[in-house]
Amino acid sequence: MAATPIIYNLTLTLADTEYSQALAAGGSRVELKARTLADLKLAFISTESGTTYVSIFGGASYVLPENSRTRNTLYLQSPTAGAVVEIVEFR
Repeated sequence: MAATPIIYNLTLTLADTEYSQALAAGGSRVELKARTLADLKLAFISTESGTTYVSIFGGASYVLPENSRTRNTLYLQSPTAGAVVEIVEFR
């Protein structure tokens, strides 16, 4: 059975401020990247996107493989105000 994609576009309005994106329950693989060359910080626990995070450098993408998710919310921030994060979730 083919996976159904769900697209989220999350705007990080303020620099160095944590924003969250809820994902659908039961989803599998997730891919994300900044629409522009902005750097991103990705965390899986609220308030940790400034201390315990994965760096996604401008233009790079990040993939959460199938069956690797234990939480249904992503927490992101960027040092660039107005960065847009493109997130594709497959269900």
